[in-house]
Order: sequence, then C-alpha cells, then structure tokens
Amino acid sequence: MEMKKILILLGFIIIGFIAIAQKNPDVIPYPYPVPVDSITKKITYEGVVEVKGVSASDLFNRAHDWFMTFYKNPNEVIRTIDSVSHKIEGKPRFRLSNPADKEGTRTDAGITQYLITVIAKDGRFKYELTEFNWKQLSNFPAEKWLDMKSPSYTIAYNEYLQETDKQALEIIASLKKAVTELKPVKNKDNW
Repeated sequence: MEMKKILILLGFIIIGFIAIAQKNPDVIPYPYPVPVDSITKKITYEGVVEVKGVSASDLFNRAHDWFMTFYKNPNEVIRTIDSVSHKIEGKPRFRLSNPADKEGTRTDAGITQYLITVIAKDGRFKYELTEFNWKQLSNFPAEKWLDMKSPSYTIAYNEYLQETDKQALEIIASLKKAVTELKPVKNKDNW
C-alpha cells in the first residue's frame, strides 16, 4: 500500500512539473538532444554511406566538388586535401541567433565553428562533424550548452543546440545527396 501512495505522489509531482513548464516556457526539463560521442564526450555527427561501384577517387572528387559549391569561401574552409588517402577536412562556421524576444525579434548570438571530415574508400565514404565551438573571447565548447548544472547555464543554450542540430542535419543531407547522386555524363559528340 505504501508503494502505491509513493507512486501516486510521484505522478502528481511530475504532472505539476509539466504544468509549470507549460506555463513558463523558460523551464525546460532537459537540454535539446544532440548526438554525443561516448568516448570523446563531444557533440558528433558521423556516418558511413554506401555508394556501390564507385571508386574512392570518384567519391573523393565528388566530396571536393561539394565543398567547393556548398561553402561560400571554400578555400578558407578547407584545411586538408589529401588525394592519396582520399580525405578532406574543413573548419566552416555558421551564425547563431538568440531566442526571439516578446516582439518576436531574434538577435545575433555569434558564430559557431566546427570540424568536418570526409574520407572516401571504394564503394563508401565516411563523414564526421565535431569540435563545435562557440566563438567567444576564448573557445567555448558547445558541449557546455548541455550542462544544465553550470552556473552560467541559460535557456538560450537550448536554442543554440537546436540550431546546431538543424545546421548539421542540413549539411549532412546536402553532402550525401551530392556524393551519392550519379551525375549525367556530358557527351561532346551528342549535342
């Protein structure tokens, strides 16, 4: 009987917390979920994409073409191009916005830089986005946005995590599409 009372009390506490959170949008029970590597403890998006029948060189060239068209300043972004190991690394950036104020106005929250790595092998390529850093007076690892116990924690961090997740997923989708799609071969004789 005691256990039943405890469960009922616990249920009321949870319902109360949910009701408070709905009335006060600044109360968030957890940070926005982003993938965190179990070893490095860093926010990391990674995957391996199969592209059957395509050589490592072709996949590398497609990835390079994607870097050159996706980023506004690809020569500033790309830090490593290794055609022997079929690896490209870059350090691009994107802007963050603060949560909207009461009038719906969003202000600039600064820039986040990250490391993107693409490695090609015959029939597949691997991508990784990691090392997310909010550019402040000194580097501010984005993983700090997950620490709700920190005295400097603010609800805006949840918004930054959402924006980072959205950006990362859009980058990955664009990269996958560019590297996996078969490009039409231009035949100079058939015009």
